[in-house]
Amino acid sequence: MKLSKLTLACLVATAGLSAAPVVHAEKSDGFEFHGYFRAGALFSENDDFKRAKFPASKERLGRLGVESDNHFELALQKNFVNDADQKIRIKTRLGANNGQLASNQLGVNADAANSEVGLVETFVEFENVSETGVIWGGKRFYGKENYIFMTDFFYTDMSGTGFGIEGVQLGGNAWDFAYIASDDSGDTNFWGDSNNIMHALHAGVNFGSLEVMAMAKFMPDNVVTLFGNDEVFAESGFEMTGIYNSDSVFGLSDKGFTKYIVQAGKGLGSGNLLGGTITTYNTYKPGSDYQSWLTTGTDCGTSCVKAVDEDNMSVRGLVWGGYFFENGISVFHSIQAQYNDFEDKSSDGWVSAMVRPSFPVAQNFFIATEGGMMYNYEDRNGESNSSYDYKLTVAPTMVVSSGFGPNPEIRLLASYLGGEDRDGNSKDGDFIVGFQADMWW
Repeated sequence: MKLSKLTLACLVATAGLSAAPVVHAEKSDGFEFHGYFRAGALFSENDDFKRAKFPASKERLGRLGVESDNHFELALQKNFVNDADQKIRIKTRLGANNGQLASNQLGVNADAANSEVGLVETFVEFENVSETGVIWGGKRFYGKENYIFMTDFFYTDMSGTGFGIEGVQLGGNAWDFAYIASDDSGDTNFWGDSNNIMHALHAGVNFGSLEVMAMAKFMPDNVVTLFGNDEVFAESGFEMTGIYNSDSVFGLSDKGFTKYIVQAGKGLGSGNLLGGTITTYNTYKPGSDYQSWLTTGTDCGTSCVKAVDEDNMSVRGLVWGGYFFENGISVFHSIQAQYNDFEDKSSDGWVSAMVRPSFPVAQNFFIATEGGMMYNYEDRNGESNSSYDYKLTVAPTMVVSSGFGPNPEIRLLASYLGGEDRDGNSKDGDFIVGFQADMWW
């Protein structure tokens, strides 16, 4: 299809040309529609079966039976290829505005007031412009493929606005390079500190089974308002991540897979920022209990995530994977830990483990079970304490295969929660019941 006269006029005007450019045939390589949603509700026995609001840490205990937050994303993508075989992919994504409007996460009413959305991705990719690799620019999710699906834990979330190149071949290996800007302009104070940008430079290389990435971060005048006072925090930081992908289960069997992840960071690469930029997810994911304590009761919102000192250091380790029996039974597992050492000589950390065995019953029905336990500890002002939590879940699930990848699920959920608080007292056990529909395409 030839370019219209209006399109041609716009090209001339925006390019400042005195003569018309050479016009090529426009070739459309298709339109793509992707998305994800989960929708359900959980109810607590201890609260007379009223709504259970975030009853436990799904990122550590496992998401089945404690994932009370609803979410949705709709991704639209338009593809083009020109006469030079250069490919253009225009990517956009609508997402629930969970950062400011919690009704998206917990509401169950089917009305517009429960459907506030925003554009979370708007970026473009160019392929065959460089000799190798894909060039990109715009606002996007970045690094969120590094994800444990049983716990909804993103061990890297480097999302923001920037530009870069992915998969460029150097020395026989595939490299990624990116600059990413992020801020807290979506903060609870509406404008936040939108003039102050955290600058992140990312580099990663894929050696096949081993992936290595590093990120340097800079943020001048990193000031966070805590309890009405302006506090100065780290203005720089760095971090490293190593991911080893194995086609065996702990080296014992080839009927599954295992991923081994090690991360370490300092300054702006520590605490909840280990593996990430300033995002709503990184603000509230498991990271530093001390960081959460430091900002408890403040209205700093996403600013809280940057409340780290220059000499703070963090280390995180994760092992996760799955084993598949010939009779259809599958067992997924995850073991995670993080240790944080702070400038004021305090420290804290956590260790968790979860397992999800699933048992097929019929073609469209299986029973998933899940158990998890987490241990938290801290050493602050010369005093140490610890606590633990555990969860057991049974989830009868109906699933129908599309034959093209997506397998939508509708599940019933029943969980028991228990544990011990920091004073050594047993927590009141709670029985959580509910349901959930879960779908990606």
